[in-house]
Amino acid sequence: MRNRLGDARMARLRWGLIGCGDVARKRVAEALQRAKGSELVAACRRDPQALEAFCREFDVPRGYCDAEELLNDEGVDAVYIATPVVYHEPLTVAAAQRGKHVLVEKPMARSTAECDRMIAACEDAGVLLGVAYYRRFYPVVRRIEELLEGGAIGRPLAAAIVTANPFDLRPGEEGYWRVVPELGGGGALMDIGSHRIDLLLHWFGPLEDVKAHVATVAAEYECENCASLTMRLARGVHAQLLCLFGTPGDPDSCAIWGTAGQLECTPLNSGTLRIRTQSGERIERHPPASNYNVPLVEDFVDAVRRGGMPRVTGREGRETNRVIERAYREAGMRWRADRSNR
Repeated sequence: MRNRLGDARMARLRWGLIGCGDVARKRVAEALQRAKGSELVAACRRDPQALEAFCREFDVPRGYCDAEELLNDEGVDAVYIATPVVYHEPLTVAAAQRGKHVLVEKPMARSTAECDRMIAACEDAGVLLGVAYYRRFYPVVRRIEELLEGGAIGRPLAAAIVTANPFDLRPGEEGYWRVVPELGGGGALMDIGSHRIDLLLHWFGPLEDVKAHVATVAAEYECENCASLTMRLARGVHAQLLCLFGTPGDPDSCAIWGTAGQLECTPLNSGTLRIRTQSGERIERHPPASNYNVPLVEDFVDAVRRGGMPRVTGREGRETNRVIERAYREAGMRWRADRSNR
């Protein structure tokens, strides 16, 4: 397979979008069109009527009901995979074998074993693999990184994040797959917790240990809607994460404590950062882009053109899956954790 990295002469990266559901309609399709050096040229959805409506809404020139046909389209340079998680691995491997770069939705896969096969396929083919943890590109997340590295709050000691979602979908409704273990790999921890785990690993280093409680409380589906993790990370930081499905609101809090101060960003999506140090308190505002996915896509396009790596690589996506897998195992959720041993 020809190595397709580092083609600075490429006028625009031509994208094929596989999966045209909720996240694709809300952000992904627009991001693939708006991002610098990017062009959405093809889309795939199994429902022909829904596909036709999607292509018409977003002015996509080619539509396919079969992913294999899109992957065989020589006019597609890269694919964005926005399907249920169960399809991430086979589609990534198939895309890599056809020489196409891959940007895959989070979580990267249902298990680290699936992640490993995705990474190997892309490395063997000489194509890029990125994971859509778009919060890495929030200006406030980068500002927190700067403050931590600059010692603004001294040595970091602990962090706490709470995230929740009403999740009031019913069986048969679009998106319900997120609580079907065979399709999504888990529940609240896998779906919304993965974003926050990615940030904690990015700020404070790899996981050393995790204690977890995972349960289904007042919910009628099989996956967990309550998950609480206490993690010890490589830089000595203790981190707590609480993930919930089924709440009336969607709390989104993040706090970090150090030996000389505290950082608080609540809600994280707002970009409002409260900085408390021995010299006083101040508030900074670093709002995210109007479309969260645009910076993510632009970073990936730039990586392809310059022959570098995207900000969120497949190996980093795997580390988030490793934390989730260990948490499920620690909590006794063997039916999910054992996927890694298939």
